[in-house]
Amino acid sequence: MNKQKKNINFSVSHLFIKIGGLFAIVGIIVGAYLLIQYYSQHSYREQLANLNIKEQKIKTMLDLFVEQNMVSDSLLLQFDLLQDYHNLNNFLPISKPVDGIITRGIIQNKKNPHNGLDIAAIFKSDVMATQKGFVVLSDKIDYLGNTVIIVHPNNYYSLYAHLNKRLVSNRDFVEKNQIIGSVGKSENYEGPHLHFEIWHNNLIIDPRNLIKEYKEKDVSIR
Repeated sequence: MNKQKKNINFSVSHLFIKIGGLFAIVGIIVGAYLLIQYYSQHSYREQLANLNIKEQKIKTMLDLFVEQNMVSDSLLLQFDLLQDYHNLNNFLPISKPVDGIITRGIIQNKKNPHNGLDIAAIFKSDVMATQKGFVVLSDKIDYLGNTVIIVHPNNYYSLYAHLNKRLVSNRDFVEKNQIIGSVGKSENYEGPHLHFEIWHNNLIIDPRNLIKEYKEKDVSIR
């Protein structure tokens, strides 16, 4: 009798977990509809910023549900949300920030390090965000000149320096391939180029390993 009662209690608890997961997904869908109604009354920049904030909140909530086994991959798949959920966690694939040729690569030298790529490009040509993210710095800094730093999902960062002009501001949300500035020149009289870096936490990532075209157009001295 006690065993049967325990089985019933377990089944009921399991059912409530599934129901809770379903209500969470329904809540997301309803919230998305309300957001669409709200955003139709605001400027594009406000829309983009708020959508990204809501997206991160939804990701945090889903991560919690998945971690606590309240929502499974099969349940997300059933509601056609599995791919969307995985997309929230992806940094790849990324796109090239500018058309050009790699003239200088990463140099791991403590006295004179070079943490990214120098990409020779047409002066004042467009520089684009390699992936969607949040601008944590848009300013002129020593040695790098006009610089933009963007934080991406899962603690990835991209840096764009020696810009002729910056077209985004601190705390802006940007989309993949959005124009964030234009190619400029460094202060040491080198030709026009973009200095481009990718970091994962404190680890330097070589963009040539992520962007096939840059590996093919690499004329830097190794």
